[in-house]
Amino acid sequence: MSTPAVFLDLNGTLVLPMKQESLAELRVIDGTERAIARLCEHGFVCPVVTIQARIAKGLFTEQEFRHWFATFAASLSRGGARVLGPYICPHRFAEPCACKKPNTLLYERAALDHDIDLRRSFTIGDSVEDVEAAHRFEGRGCLVRTGWAAARVDPEQPVPYAAHVADSLGDAVAWILDASRV
Repeated sequence: MSTPAVFLDLNGTLVLPMKQESLAELRVIDGTERAIARLCEHGFVCPVVTIQARIAKGLFTEQEFRHWFATFAASLSRGGARVLGPYICPHRFAEPCACKKPNTLLYERAALDHDIDLRRSFTIGDSVEDVEAAHRFEGRGCLVRTGWAAARVDPEQPVPYAAHVADSLGDAVAWILDASRV
């Protein structure tokens, strides 16, 4: 039987800032490790799907990013938070490509790599594109009001494609754990 996943966005959801000039600037958002560990404890796999346009801009290479991510993932794993990937779109936002969110290519690739049941899966991200991707692969998306959504999302207004809007990653995880019991 396939496994459910919670696909996680990186910048603005797990780390800040959203637009770093170097990888050394990235800092884990408080509560990230515990929130992901809770998902893992409940049987979810957690692939990270990220747009890293800074690769195309030449600020760092994909190899440098993958090295940073391996260190990041190892740090999280000490607390029981296991993340998979990364599944990277390295293109600029204005550059058309098949891997850019809300397209589902990277999610489908992760599903094949890890035997993931997309219809039983969720996304957590700070952009409408993150939650639209979940809608496109027939999962459920949770918009977290960190990163881009902190300033751009009115909590009183519905967000297209979002099954839920949460104030933090921890709140998003609580909603997913409750919703997955149904």
